[in-house]
Amino acid sequence: MKSTEVKKNKGISKNQWLAKALELLELEGFEAVKIEKLAKLLGISRSGFYWHFKNRQDLLQHLLDFWSQEYTSILIDDLEIKKLTADERLLTVMKMIRNKKLTKYDLAMNAWAKADPRVHEAVNKVIKMRLDFSREIFAELGFDGDELEMRARLFTCYQTWEDVTFSDNDEKQNLKLQRLRHRMFIK
Repeated sequence: MKSTEVKKNKGISKNQWLAKALELLELEGFEAVKIEKLAKLLGISRSGFYWHFKNRQDLLQHLLDFWSQEYTSILIDDLEIKKLTADERLLTVMKMIRNKKLTKYDLAMNAWAKADPRVHEAVNKVIKMRLDFSREIFAELGFDGDELEMRARLFTCYQTWEDVTFSDNDEKQNLKLQRLRHRMFIK
């Protein structure tokens, strides 16, 4: 291998591999997430993969962790968001989920989870994290019991599936409806 080729392989970060794997998962399903295909999409040799992962199974495990971190934990663990009042936190979270497309890969992950018990467990863990986060906000807003649980589930479910279900709405309408949903949730 030429030294420039080694340099090129090192230049593709682990996160770049994982981001490309998520894109491939979304477009073609988990069966398509293969080392050769990813390397080709990234424009590098297959050997570059082994700088970051042991094998395909290692990649897939890291992919689950990456999705959980970059599309859920990044929001839930944000210290600036935690400082906000529950009302402000709810609206900020609603905006961030939409603006940063934090549910972009949820449909692909759920499809993969149907075929793999390990993935099913990981997806359920992420859903639990999201529900717990929602429950905390609604509890701070004064809700409890069934009212708290209903709001947490409704919020989590809607936020997760909004883009899948209503992808054709215009942005102005989406922002108007977001403000209305926020008002509905806090009352």
